[in-house]
Amino acid sequence: MDTLVERPYAIDLSRLMKFDPRSLTWLPCLMIIAVVIRITINISVLEWQAVSYVALFFSMLSFFIMAYLYLREGVMSHYVMACVLFVTLMLMSTIIGGNDIKNCFYDGCSYIFVVMVCEYYSGRLNLIVASFAISFSLCAYLNAAHMMLHPELWFANDTVVNGYLLGANYNQMGCRLLCAVAASVLCLKYNKWWWVNVVPIVLVSLATLFIVGSMTSITGILLFLLFCIIPSKRLIKIGVLALLAGVILFQIFVCFQGKGIEQNELAIFFVEDILGKDITFTNRTYLWDAASKVFVESPIYGYGYVGGDWYLSHLSSLAKGPHNFIWLILIYGGVLLLMLFSYMCYIVIPKLVFVNDKYILLVYASVAILFMMMTMEAYSPVFIITLMSIAYYAAIKSLKGSDVIQQ
Repeated sequence: MDTLVERPYAIDLSRLMKFDPRSLTWLPCLMIIAVVIRITINISVLEWQAVSYVALFFSMLSFFIMAYLYLREGVMSHYVMACVLFVTLMLMSTIIGGNDIKNCFYDGCSYIFVVMVCEYYSGRLNLIVASFAISFSLCAYLNAAHMMLHPELWFANDTVVNGYLLGANYNQMGCRLLCAVAASVLCLKYNKWWWVNVVPIVLVSLATLFIVGSMTSITGILLFLLFCIIPSKRLIKIGVLALLAGVILFQIFVCFQGKGIEQNELAIFFVEDILGKDITFTNRTYLWDAASKVFVESPIYGYGYVGGDWYLSHLSSLAKGPHNFIWLILIYGGVLLLMLFSYMCYIVIPKLVFVNDKYILLVYASVAILFMMMTMEAYSPVFIITLMSIAYYAAIKSLKGSDVIQQ
């Protein structure tokens, strides 16, 4: 009769079937690094085409792995669903408009990846936040090193506005640096040793922005630091809500007015005499007016994911973009896309009222500040989605412990 022999090298399939990918530390960290590097650094300025393709490959691989892990759970929250619909509508509008389908798909996958990774690993949110902090900080340090090696980039002017690693254009640095600073500050909630990164990333961010003279971005970082030193959580909460209200009012009564604000005597008095600013906001009112004209030609679903050449031929020769996030959304997908984005905000922002953790409130402050910055600049939606997602899932975990709330 055969004797049963123990085989220590045999694979225990029962244990393998019970394997939980959430237990891995290296997988989400590497995926987030891959995606953040692609969306944050413009490798094309280095003319390293092969490196650019490698970055794209690992970013897309990360998306498909994350999509598989998330979808096999069989449940999708309202927040993730809204983001998926946001990307789907933007892609459909791009196809209808015959615009940049390829980059729309690539960037859309990054949007969905961010919300999925935050929700799937919400039980280990400290790991996710740390991964975002490391990724954005690494990009900021690489950009600073690149500028040190290229002194011609130190002072942005009419002849030198491109060539920076963070978004190529110096106006695009602020959103990326704010993500690095906000994520690093939130990491202090989990481990005080993060001061080792918080201080350098703040100094590097401010030094970089002062060198290139991006006043919108400098104001945003300084305002975030001001929120950080406010001792009262109640005051932080009031400040965030006041800032969000101010952004909404500014968008309605200034940005949506376009050149019309230049005929308003009260507005001229307030902007020029009180604020000491140019009534055109450095020609931005012309861009907003041009955006309103192209919007009315396709108000429902917009034009899709458009590029620089489209802006120059359809919008204005003054700049490649509307220099306003809401106008950007309306161009990308019209009223439908704005409604979807507003629904995402509706899911995220109200959680602020119930949060009683200062570090999480500071992330909400970074969201409000980025909205403020986006009244004057048009950043990729991925950065505001990143900060909103971190704030949302951090708030949920703070309010309900480690349980994941499915909307």
